[in-house]
Amino acid sequence: MKVQQSDHYQVLGVPRNASQQQVEWAFKKKRAMLDKPALNKKTTPSLTSLQEQIEQVKEAFDTLSDPKKRLAYNQWLEGEKKAGEEAAKTETPLVDLPKNPRTQKGRKSQSVYLNFYGFIEKPFDLTPDPKYLYLSAKHKEVLAHLVFGLQENNGFLKIVGEVGTGKTTIIRSFLRELREGFNFAYVFHPCLTSLELLQSINEELGLPSNAESKKELISHLRKFLVKERSLGHRVVVIIDEAQNLDPGVLEELRLLSNLETETEKLIQIVLIGQPELETVLARNELRQLKQRITIQWELLPLNLEETRGYIQHRLNVAGGKGKIRFDRSAVDLLFRYTQGIPRMINVMADRALLLAYTQNSKHINTKIIRSAARDIGGLESHPNLKSVAWKVALPGILLASMLYLGFDQWVDFGLPQKKGAVVDFNRLIEDDPIDLTAPGKLIPQDPAPVEAIETNTAPPPPPAPERVSAAAPETPKGLVSENGVLKISNSGQLVNYLSTLSLAESKSEAARWALDRWGVLPENMRRLRADSLDSIELDYGLSIYELNASFRKLRTFNQPVLLELTLPEAKGTKYVALLSLEGDRAVLGSADKLSIPFSLVEPLWSHRAHIVWRDFESLPVMEKGFTGREAVWLQKNLRLLGFFEGLEAPIYGPKTVRSVQAFQRHYGIADHGRFDTETRILLYNLLSIYETPRLEDA
Repeated sequence: MKVQQSDHYQVLGVPRNASQQQVEWAFKKKRAMLDKPALNKKTTPSLTSLQEQIEQVKEAFDTLSDPKKRLAYNQWLEGEKKAGEEAAKTETPLVDLPKNPRTQKGRKSQSVYLNFYGFIEKPFDLTPDPKYLYLSAKHKEVLAHLVFGLQENNGFLKIVGEVGTGKTTIIRSFLRELREGFNFAYVFHPCLTSLELLQSINEELGLPSNAESKKELISHLRKFLVKERSLGHRVVVIIDEAQNLDPGVLEELRLLSNLETETEKLIQIVLIGQPELETVLARNELRQLKQRITIQWELLPLNLEETRGYIQHRLNVAGGKGKIRFDRSAVDLLFRYTQGIPRMINVMADRALLLAYTQNSKHINTKIIRSAARDIGGLESHPNLKSVAWKVALPGILLASMLYLGFDQWVDFGLPQKKGAVVDFNRLIEDDPIDLTAPGKLIPQDPAPVEAIETNTAPPPPPAPERVSAAAPETPKGLVSENGVLKISNSGQLVNYLSTLSLAESKSEAARWALDRWGVLPENMRRLRADSLDSIELDYGLSIYELNASFRKLRTFNQPVLLELTLPEAKGTKYVALLSLEGDRAVLGSADKLSIPFSLVEPLWSHRAHIVWRDFESLPVMEKGFTGREAVWLQKNLRLLGFFEGLEAPIYGPKTVRSVQAFQRHYGIADHGRFDTETRILLYNLLSIYETPRLEDA
């Protein structure tokens, strides 16, 4: 259920100048009242349910107990007040402001621009709501490991992430979706005693929870666990904000994990917390608990491309009636202010929409984002490191160019230039030549604004690649076109078709189809250079892996690939893109989309291939002796695929080597035990959390 946003100070019943101690005391008092509502009839007013009150209290304490978040919240309240005053002065209000003071109280911002934008609710509310969950690659990864850990009946699991990265949201979504066969106890109180912890767990599971004896509480719990296990059910305790638990409470959790039969654990425990949880678990008295954590994962902030997707997703879910345009440059700047932290994105985007509303505009640009940052306060725009690197390197690049080409050719910088020495100055000196995007993300640079982000429709599927470099050859006689695909029945037809294209044209057309499979829009392909595949790596964030391959090996990698064909009778070398396999027929991309039995292609194929792939995590080549967190990433994902057992460690040791070799042998690639490019491409393709185009569906 969506939780109505309320004034955090009113929720806890403290004044704006309350001390930290007063906030904590008020939270404990509210928590005690909500834990035992039957003892306090005042805790359930008609306007909100008990669950809503619990969520409001937790959110209020989480905000007001953190000095930085409290400062930002205070500044946001002031901004809301000013915006409300400005709206009240408008002669013709853009929305019907609520007139009932009781309705206005605590949710003025929720009503101030909803009708103007056509929202059914605020798209960037701070309260976690599962229906707004945006599954980035990292979120999918965390969910995959969480599901795997519970299905494998691991005792302890741990997920950590910075404040505002979406830990609570992802857990609530998980709880909502995964109910069959599981019983969950979700405990969010960060300041429990060991007795209160046991009482909360029992209460969540519907067991007697009023006892003041740990022994009695555990007795009820054990009977319940044995009964559930006999029914084939699993019981999971999820502890949110675990970094705030005292060591004694964490030790109580470890003792709970001792509840087991002769063959298996009766209870599983998931710890959710901020990075400080690592420090807490590093204590000597908690070493036994730390050793029992078999799966652990870190939820990282969003990258730039995920930030774009996150904003559009929330706008769509909120049901906007009209089009709301976020300039590409505005999202870039918002990302640099928020560093991809979802909670801060919500604060910034909400404030930007409010400012745009006061200006009677549905266009969010960099000016509005900067104004929002000033209103919120305490935010800095982190520089685009790649852009900085270009600007620092630019003088050296120019000097080296002058020395190489001859300074006399460059005196007036006005062109003409020496033939063959073409330098694109606009490319070199533009303010932001490289996007601040996580490696592998498909965002070609374009200084012009992109299309508006629409709120009420899902983005359309990418159209077929636009042909800008080569005109499609005339369709040879005898070819049949079905749904835009030319059917080729003999190799002579293919040779005649391709011979009308030059080498550069065939390479460019094939590359366009490969980019299309990776979701690049046609308008973003105009910079693709016809004479080189390097443009795919430089401009589109993808990678090219060149290899000699068999048809069987291409099926194993199962990704779009460029094939080098040698035409007979000295008609030269041409390229086609192998886009998909449909039975014994291959779908190729050239100036047109072609369908042909692969047996007719193979005699022309030189067995040179160029796999177009994405290195999602920018992983290095790893071999025995390598140390780093990348080794843990590899071990976790090999475990998901059934090739790794035991505890993960940040070292590429003998166990990891053997696991990689087993993986390589299973899929028929060189089993040297190194984590090389081929192993990386194959692993990404097999993990469902990474979206890769495939030749064949599994």
